[in-house]
Amino acid sequence: MPPDNVLNPVLGIDLGTTFSAIARWTGRGTEIYLNASGHPETQSAVYRDPETGEFLVGRLAYRRGLIDPDCLALGVKRKMDDASQKIKLGEHEFSPIELSSRILDRMNTDVEERFPNGLFEATGSVVTVPYYFKAHQCENTRAAAEMADIQCLGVIQEPIAASLSYAWQMVNDYPDREGEEILVVFDLGGGTFDLTLFKLTQLSDKLIFEVLATGGDDRLGGMDFDECLAGKLLEKSGLSLDDLDSEDEDKARKARKGRQKLIEQAIIAKETLSTSANTYVAVADILPGQHIDVKITRQEFEECIDRYVVEIREILRQLWVMAKLEPKDVDRVILVGGSSRIPCMKDLLCEVIGEEKVYSAGNASQCVAEGAALYAAYLDEPDVFGREIEITTRTCHALGVEVAGGRFAVVIPGNRMAPCESVHLFANPEDNVTSIDFNVYQGSQRMVKDNTMIGTVNVNGLPPRGARELEIKATFKVSDDQKLSVKVEYDGDDGTPIAVQSVFTMQ
Repeated sequence: MPPDNVLNPVLGIDLGTTFSAIARWTGRGTEIYLNASGHPETQSAVYRDPETGEFLVGRLAYRRGLIDPDCLALGVKRKMDDASQKIKLGEHEFSPIELSSRILDRMNTDVEERFPNGLFEATGSVVTVPYYFKAHQCENTRAAAEMADIQCLGVIQEPIAASLSYAWQMVNDYPDREGEEILVVFDLGGGTFDLTLFKLTQLSDKLIFEVLATGGDDRLGGMDFDECLAGKLLEKSGLSLDDLDSEDEDKARKARKGRQKLIEQAIIAKETLSTSANTYVAVADILPGQHIDVKITRQEFEECIDRYVVEIREILRQLWVMAKLEPKDVDRVILVGGSSRIPCMKDLLCEVIGEEKVYSAGNASQCVAEGAALYAAYLDEPDVFGREIEITTRTCHALGVEVAGGRFAVVIPGNRMAPCESVHLFANPEDNVTSIDFNVYQGSQRMVKDNTMIGTVNVNGLPPRGARELEIKATFKVSDDQKLSVKVEYDGDDGTPIAVQSVFTMQ
C-alpha cells in the first residue's frame, strides 16, 4: 500500500436509505470523498432513463424523478429484507440488491474518476449496515457490493462505526488517557433507527467496544417524518392526492408526480424547522391548477411525528431494562444520522439522559462512513493504529428453530453476549421418522412466519423409533464475528454418535 494511501486506499462506505457517503483512510485519519457534484453525500436515488436505459444515481436521479417518478427508486435499503422483491422502474423490474449495487458503483466510480484511468484501485472496502439488520439483510448488502465489483473486506454495524469514529477522536485528543465510558449511539437516519449502548474502554494498547444492549426499528426514520409532514401540508391546503390509486392511469401519473414534488418540499421544510420556529411551503401545480402555499410551524411538525417519538421513547426504555442500567449511568450520547438533528429528538434525550451528556458527532451524517474507513484500515493492517481493536457484540435478535404448529422455539435469546452457546433437546415428532429439516429462524415473534428464516439443517439417516423416543440435541453457537453454527446430534442404530453441522453468517 502506498504510504499516502491515495491511489490504493481502503474505503468505508455508508450505504444509507436516503443518503450515502464514502471515506478513505489517509494513513493519519479519515477523509470523506466529494462526489462528482462536489458534495460529501450522494443521494440514494436511482433513476432509469426510459429512452436510453441509462441509470442515474444521486441528486440528478432525484431531479429527473420529479418529472417522471415511475422511473425513480428511493429508500431501496428498506427493501433489502427481500432480495426477490421487484422494484419497477418504467417497464423494467430490478431487485433491491441490483439497485443498491448501482448506488455503490456510482460512489466508487466518482472516486475512480478523480484519477487518470487505471491508476486508482482500492485495496478493499467495509460497507455499513444497521445493527438491527437480520442475517439475510447483511448478506444482501454483501451481494450488492460484490455486484458492484467492490472488494468487501467485511461489514460493520453503523453504531459501531460511529463509536469507532468517536473513539479515534478521543485517542487523538487524549492519547494518554485510559478509562471507561458508557456510550449511547442514537442513530436516526432517513430510513432506519438504531439505538446501541456501549462500554468503551481506552487503554494504551487497546480499544475495547462492548455492546451492552441494542434496540431499534428498520422501518423508522426521516422518510416517515417526510410523509407525516406532507400529509399535514395537504390537510392545511384542503387538497388530496387520492388519485394515486386511480384506475385512470393519467390521473394516477399526475398524482404520483404531485406527490414527489410535495415530498421534496416537505423535506426542505423539515430541515428548515430544525433551526426555525416556522417556515412557508409553496408547491405550484401539485395537481393541475392546484397549489400549496401555507405556513407550517415546528410545533405542528412535532405533533405530526409524535407517535414516532413515543415509539423511540419506548425503545429507549427497553434499552435500560435489557442492559440492567439506568440513564444516569450513561456518560455520553452520540447523535448520528440526519434525523437526529430534529430538535424534539434531542429534547427527548436531554430529558431522559441529561443535556450535558448529548454530543453531536463531528458530522452526524458522515461519521459512519469515517468509522467504516477506520475499520477497513484495521482489517487491512491490524497494527495501523498502534492499538488492538476488540469488539464484543450481542445477539440483536433471538435465534431458534421451527417446531410443531409453526411455533418459534428460542435456543439463544436476544441480547446475549457473543460468543455464546446454548443447547436445546428435541425428539422425533412421529413414528419411524428418518429425516428432519431444522429450519433456523431469527426474530422475536412467537410464530416463525413472523420471523426471518436464515437457513436449514438437513438431518438424514435417523434410526427409526417410536414417536418422541429418539433424543436429538441441537447446539447453537454464535462466534464473536457473528457466525452461527448449528450442530444436530443423535445416536445411530449401533449407538454411535452422529452429528450434522451447518454455519450461517449473520453480518
